[in-house]
Amino acid sequence: MDRYIEQAVAEIPQLIGIFVTAMPDSLLFSSWVRDGTSWSPEDVAAYFGDLVRANREGLKALGAWSSEMQVTIESAESLVVLRELSSDFVAGCVFERSAPLGMVRLHLKRLLERIAHVLPEVQAEDRPRGLRIMEFLDRYAPDPHAVALRVSLRAGISLDDLKMPGALTPDQVRRLEETACKILGVKQLGL
Repeated sequence: MDRYIEQAVAEIPQLIGIFVTAMPDSLLFSSWVRDGTSWSPEDVAAYFGDLVRANREGLKALGAWSSEMQVTIESAESLVVLRELSSDFVAGCVFERSAPLGMVRLHLKRLLERIAHVLPEVQAEDRPRGLRIMEFLDRYAPDPHAVALRVSLRAGISLDDLKMPGALTPDQVRRLEETACKILGVKQLGL
């Protein structure tokens, strides 16, 4: 897939990077980044996936959800466009800020049609909720180097048990999730 993306982006000089994220766990599926860029594709893909998930939930709360959703972010250095390719994949494209928005949309339409055409059908893997919660905390909690210790102290779950979050009991998963929500300052995790 990476080679296919590399060929597809050759025609788009203002593209800095593209990240195809597998949903719902926001895991990198494939990417291409222009030489000289120091981004971590795994981190970018995870954040883009989470951003699309949060945007989807926001639109649902407003009663305006659509499967044709697109998120456009304009910053001083870049133009970021996030779009759902299917229920299983999200694409995030980063363009130079100087790229005209009309050209970005044209290139994006062509590029994403080509990519969507070769994406596999996905069978969702049922990953343990405890594992997904700990991965989420590692990504978003303040001071991620100390998150396991904080969770252990607040939830009353041993550090040894937290090293294998997929094996937690239902009660431990409940306490883990409650603690994660408190640490992150949210009412619920969007997992």
